[in-house]
Amino acid sequence: MTYKTVTVDVDVDIDLDEFDDSELIDEMNQRGYTCIKEAEAGLEREDRQHLIEMLDKNTETWYTRRVRDKLMVACHG
Repeated sequence: MTYKTVTVDVDVDIDLDEFDDSELIDEMNQRGYTCIKEAEAGLEREDRQHLIEMLDKNTETWYTRRVRDKLMVACHG
């Protein structure tokens, strides 16, 4: 059997007066989820730039151009 990792971002609305961060994280961990601070998640600008450079070294197709354009927007706005 093969396994695949799936990343999901979820927004949860709760009353923060009832819980503190550590209680929420503990509850999510007990349910089998992993919590990552947003600043730690995702690709950094240097990562996106490296991916753009890797794409530039490959033969250009409609797909590589589309991915490169998305990375350029994410990297440079």
